[in-house]
Amino acid sequence: MKGYLSRTVHRWQIRICFWMLILFSCVLSQVSAQKVAIKNNFLYDAALTPNLGVEVLLSPRWTAGLNAGYLPWPSNDRHERKWKHFLFAPEARYWLCSAFSRDFVGVNAVYSHYNVGNVHFPFGLYPSVRTHRRQGDLVAVGAFYGYSWILSPHWSIEAEGGLDVGYTWFKNYDCAHCGTYYGRDRKPFVMPKIGLNIVYNIK
Repeated sequence: MKGYLSRTVHRWQIRICFWMLILFSCVLSQVSAQKVAIKNNFLYDAALTPNLGVEVLLSPRWTAGLNAGYLPWPSNDRHERKWKHFLFAPEARYWLCSAFSRDFVGVNAVYSHYNVGNVHFPFGLYPSVRTHRRQGDLVAVGAFYGYSWILSPHWSIEAEGGLDVGYTWFKNYDCAHCGTYYGRDRKPFVMPKIGLNIVYNIK
């Protein structure tokens, strides 16, 4: 029964994330029909995480966006390596020149549900998940800087980097691929925000 309830809650989290992305894109595109951009983060793709972002024009130098990613596999906790998660991250950007062109700075928020074990993050980040499995949620806020290169009237590439600080709560499991539960924990954390996005601009 407990497992069934957990799966049900997880499915509702995914649906909420999906419908928030749809609602955000529909409502804000009506507010600012001048320009909407759809983007994909290559770095998430490299980590086998399907992702999509939507950004809309609010004023000549302000845009707002919502990014979402979902990695549903492997679904079996006995799998040796696990990096199953979904997230959504609203953000606001201020463009130093003009919207969707050149330098920008921004702020963002993040919510994610994750199930991670036997994953080696770069630069020695989060070493505990190399030998243990953690399943839980996190929230964070952060700031970032980026630059957008215009390739054509509809296409551009942008790079961004920043830092998020937040709080996470999770269940601990004894090894990366087993279900031996040994307690809950919660703690603050710091994580980098990086992106290399391909952007399609809808005019």
